[in-house]
Amino acid sequence: MNMMKRFGDMRWVGQMLLIALVWCLSPALAQAQHYPCNGPGPGERLVGMAPNGPGVAPTPLCARDDSGAAPEQPSAPSDGSFAAIAWHVDAADVWVDGNYSGANNIGEQGALDACNRVMGGGCTSGGTWSNSSIAIIRDKEGYFYRGWLGEGGADRDQVMAECSAKQLLPCEVFATIRASTNQRFPGANARKYFAASAWVVGGADDGYNAKLYVASGYRSADAASAAAIEACSADTSLPCETNALTGNGFIQAYRLGGNNDSATTETSARRAKQAAQTNCKKQQSASCDLQALFDSRKAGLFVHDFDTGKTTR
Repeated sequence: MNMMKRFGDMRWVGQMLLIALVWCLSPALAQAQHYPCNGPGPGERLVGMAPNGPGVAPTPLCARDDSGAAPEQPSAPSDGSFAAIAWHVDAADVWVDGNYSGANNIGEQGALDACNRVMGGGCTSGGTWSNSSIAIIRDKEGYFYRGWLGEGGADRDQVMAECSAKQLLPCEVFATIRASTNQRFPGANARKYFAASAWVVGGADDGYNAKLYVASGYRSADAASAAAIEACSADTSLPCETNALTGNGFIQAYRLGGNNDSATTETSARRAKQAAQTNCKKQQSASCDLQALFDSRKAGLFVHDFDTGKTTR
């Protein structure tokens, strides 16, 4: 029996090495680059969250915020329009408090307070901007990044390119928000529902059973991932690992070339199917069998059999 090959859409180690490589090889652009951090410190601003692979909490991305490397904080007249944004890794929306005059205003704290009231804490500031707009960019797992639209939108374009390079389909512009926005305060429905999938580590020689274990409807990425791994391990008594994660999105199970199993995530059912088909073409697969589709908002524990194409609960 041939060992089954399985494709993953994202590998954490590769991502982090790539980020480090770009950072080291581009000293002239270092101040403009986004880099992993533990949260913004002095002279830094938070620009987004980098996925660390299925089931692993995302890493904050920071950028330098001094006068030489922060075009999104241009000097502006005292009567300019200022706004601030806050977000949470478990939220499917962002909080904005804006339309203030002058840089010294309560917008940043207002956005944080509004976010924390809904999410129960854990919100972080995405920074401030003035007299312009920002684009909120969403990746395939539902995490957000921000890109300034001033000066021709070069910052937005860079953030979009960096985000899209890590997945099969281009990232999406979730929202475009002007500094003159008074308030954008979503309610409790902003909290995501997460789904994660897991399978046996290794190939057929290691006990891989051509099954995908999906845990859906959980309120955190960690809870969904733990449930998927537990279901897999309980059924097989073998080491298991997550291979897909989504917040308010979909997991598409599919098989390439007759024996190569895979799962991919996206923000909609249409995009999930399109991503799977894109990977089939990328791998030059002779066949692309789209099988079960799982909505993270529909709660349950599911077992999908790639051999039969059937799913049980």
